[in-house]
Amino acid sequence: MADSNPSPSTMEVFTGASQVTIGNAHFSSIGRDQINHYTTHTTIVQTRGKKRKIGSGLPELSKTRGKKRKIDSGLPELSEFTEIKRGDIYKTKDGVCYSWRLCSNGKDDTEAAIYHAELNITGSFGQKKFTVKTYRGQNAMKEWRRDFSRCSKDWLRNVPLFGYSKSVVPSLIFSGELVPVAHMEARMGVVGLFYIHLLKKSLGCARNELWMDSTQGRFCRGPIGPKCWDWPEGHFDVIVPSDVEFLKEDVVIRYFTSKEDDLVLLSTLGYSCHSERLDDIPATSTRIHVISGLTNSTIAFYQNVRWRSWTDCLGTRQEMPDGATRFCLRDNRRKIEVDTANESYAWLSQVSSVFHAHNISMDEDLSTYKLVYPYLELTGTIQKSKRKRQRRQSLDTPIYFIILPSPDPVYHWSFDPTGQTLLSPEMCKYLGLPFKLSLEVTPCQLSWPTKVYKAVRDYQIAKGFDPKTTDFAQSLRYPIFDVVLAENRFEEIIEEQHEMELVESGDPPLPTVRDDLGPVLDSSGYDWHQVTDESPEEWDDCFSLDSLFFETEGSTNTSQGSPNDMAMESA
Repeated sequence: MADSNPSPSTMEVFTGASQVTIGNAHFSSIGRDQINHYTTHTTIVQTRGKKRKIGSGLPELSKTRGKKRKIDSGLPELSEFTEIKRGDIYKTKDGVCYSWRLCSNGKDDTEAAIYHAELNITGSFGQKKFTVKTYRGQNAMKEWRRDFSRCSKDWLRNVPLFGYSKSVVPSLIFSGELVPVAHMEARMGVVGLFYIHLLKKSLGCARNELWMDSTQGRFCRGPIGPKCWDWPEGHFDVIVPSDVEFLKEDVVIRYFTSKEDDLVLLSTLGYSCHSERLDDIPATSTRIHVISGLTNSTIAFYQNVRWRSWTDCLGTRQEMPDGATRFCLRDNRRKIEVDTANESYAWLSQVSSVFHAHNISMDEDLSTYKLVYPYLELTGTIQKSKRKRQRRQSLDTPIYFIILPSPDPVYHWSFDPTGQTLLSPEMCKYLGLPFKLSLEVTPCQLSWPTKVYKAVRDYQIAKGFDPKTTDFAQSLRYPIFDVVLAENRFEEIIEEQHEMELVESGDPPLPTVRDDLGPVLDSSGYDWHQVTDESPEEWDDCFSLDSLFFETEGSTNTSQGSPNDMAMESA
């Protein structure tokens, strides 16, 4: 009878060998997918005239075959990419990993994850870095097919799709070590976020489809990533490079200075500010004004405010000859929201002329000068009952919302395009229009470093404008600030004291600020509630690409995040 245990000499024969079978055992040294040979039995059971199989082998393999046929149908592009077996994908030891919920059919029953990996395959690409996106859950295959269909049809090859895996855990494989924008937003800074907004329009994709390839030092399009922060849609039609160096303020400013795009440059400079919310409401905060941090005196002001609306039921905005703003009602939404601009672009476009009038040198520390303004927000709701909506839609004339430029909001509804005829409270109630809106006031102030003021001065000179005048601001149709010279400051102080006496004497006080403050937006819609602990001194361009990789492992869910939430947590 033979010895059941192989002798040492017998084992030496199999050193370095693979696919060697001894008895019923199977040994393999293969470093990839391995399937052991099983002996299975099938039993046929008769149940009410029907036959069914019990224990018919490996159910996972049979299911996989059915899913493979389903995946292949309608995806002819599969043959253009490399199929990788799941066992050939090795997650790198220090690979970054993120996971998030997907909302298929309005339900978050599907999850996606990405990680960096290496592929155990031969060829010139065998040693490269890859990013793998996997799908799990009820609609995993649906999400997989949707991402593949989008990424495989990229005719300019902006999407680095390399291959796929058709296992029970479907995956897409992309070349490079990709990081989703959602993972980096909290560390980008406002100018960086503005650049990302422009870049996604340049590449023709959504914000959460942008990825940074750290190995190439560039941004690219990719599959759908975690949810990003909302950014108000602007009307900028510019093309920006995809180099990650453009996350730095100085690089963006130099680029747009050379392009001579006034509005985009002023937007970039506007976002380069330090913003603060004031704890109280000064008597002069009912108007937009600029103060010197050294003397606490006003050097310029603008009396009125400009109103705008973004994504609510108020449509086209039009300036009236008398300075009022007119909006046309759109009946496809319920919410009304109008707010005021902080006029940062107007200030930057004429700041050199104000400094010249006050003999303020550009060599001073100009960050001590602050633009102080009240952020005003009016909100309300259109009644959506079927009867009142039919009344509004049966009208032969549009419904207009008119608001005056006064810092004390005066507004009304009208059928008259000129706004001269007001709708009565009874008519507003009949049509379901809110007669009184809710007002929230937030006093804020902005300041900029000296380098920003120098940049806008040099830009005016390069375009042929005299920075000592307001010609540049007038060419852009911005409101002009009134300059308060030294000899007029005494009169201004008397006026301010008079205003304070009126408040103390029992006259109606200024609107109070509630705890549930809305966002403070600049003239392009960004949330200026992002308050940092930076000092108002000169700021360096301290952005570092290394800081984007501070978090290297963990699960990310950004569905509830926002720039405002991040700022309030860090403040």
